[in-house]
Amino acid sequence: MLTVLTMKILCFSDSHGTNLYMKRALTMHPDAELVLFLGDGLDDADELAESDTRHRWLAVRGNCDRSTVFSGAQIKKTDFLTLKGRKIVFTHGDLYGAKYGDGGLLGLAKETDADIIVYGHTHSPRESYVELPGRGVYLFNPGSVGESFPHGASFGIITLDGDSVLFSHGKIPSSLSSYFK
Repeated sequence: MLTVLTMKILCFSDSHGTNLYMKRALTMHPDAELVLFLGDGLDDADELAESDTRHRWLAVRGNCDRSTVFSGAQIKKTDFLTLKGRKIVFTHGDLYGAKYGDGGLLGLAKETDADIIVYGHTHSPRESYVELPGRGVYLFNPGSVGESFPHGASFGIITLDGDSVLFSHGKIPSSLSSYFK
């Protein structure tokens, strides 16, 4: 019998002063094993990570973050990990011109040999697959988990399941914010 081990990763970015929607997403997805925070709200994420015993948290700094420490350790602007044989590079995106196109992110993918680039900064949820010479790369943005942006609060989910990768977005409407407090 074939056993397929699935791993779920929650992705948050750009909370900009509120962790309300991250709390809700964590409640909705207790089976997630890992949380990636992609910057611009490190203090919001750090506050949750300190008391969260269910999930492993990793983070990078964004252009609006003053802190350089997360969960007691120095953090970078770009970092990576390898899970289920896939190299995942995560960054805020500002250093790679994410608001102006994919060129910088694709350069990062080539430079790091990434299979998946996870980034924030644009506040817009997005997923795409781009062919590179000899291989492809996934670009994934969870959008903003803050409450003051036009798309509403959003977050991303990456599911690694055997040879498959599934990307999806969750949304928490701003009109429900008082309900979740």
